[in-house]
Amino acid sequence: MPFANINGIEMHYNDEGEGTPVVLITGFSGDTTFFKQLIPELTPKYRVITFDNRGAGLTKYPGNGIRYQDFVDDVLALMDHLHIFRAHMLGWSMGAHISQEFAVQHPERLISLTLVSAYPYRPARSSYFMNGIVDCALRGGDPEYISMMTNAFCFTEDFFSGMEAKGKILRSLKGLDPHGLRDQMGALDQFDTREKVSSIKVPTLSVHGLSDIMVEPKLGDYISDRIEGCKVLRIPNTGHIIRPDLYSKEFLEHISSCQ
Repeated sequence: MPFANINGIEMHYNDEGEGTPVVLITGFSGDTTFFKQLIPELTPKYRVITFDNRGAGLTKYPGNGIRYQDFVDDVLALMDHLHIFRAHMLGWSMGAHISQEFAVQHPERLISLTLVSAYPYRPARSSYFMNGIVDCALRGGDPEYISMMTNAFCFTEDFFSGMEAKGKILRSLKGLDPHGLRDQMGALDQFDTREKVSSIKVPTLSVHGLSDIMVEPKLGDYISDRIEGCKVLRIPNTGHIIRPDLYSKEFLEHISSCQ
């Protein structure tokens, strides 16, 4: 269980496989397990880095608020710590926004960029809802409900009805820290790349579910329309959380073309 002492925090990370590095950045409340289905497809050819952003998982941070720039600086510092100069980068949701900012600020450190369920600025409805459930947990509600309510926005009706038909219940994350997630929301609400995204020049793939209600597909299109040469994958009947098998083929083709 390795930790990197960087930027005044103890960042929990995993480093698996060998070859050209691939950095995977998860979203709000996520940890290193989020990409567990994608990692085995990458490690035969690539070195895969995952980590817990400050405010979630096992990463320890001062707990005095988070700026969006902290997230970007942490990625850069972790890459330096691991002696990685250039890497492929994939970010999901909040991780896709961190990745956009990283591509704007440090293009020389990227080989390719993949943005999954991305947005140029935080959607007002989602911010209202997510800040509300975090506030509820801070007032004494079970933090598990943060995960349950977020799942309701991240998966489709067909997904939930399919689970019911199989007699299954979607698991929710336990042990969430509402104070850390409040700080993550503070940073998330600061994000805005509308005036920056067109400056991204690294080869980019945009992936979005066409049934995403957390971040509507038009926000993914806003980004892909403004990045020159951006490849686009839009997946029908799919919400905010996208199963890796629905985009792994295109992702692997994308990064292999950018060696």
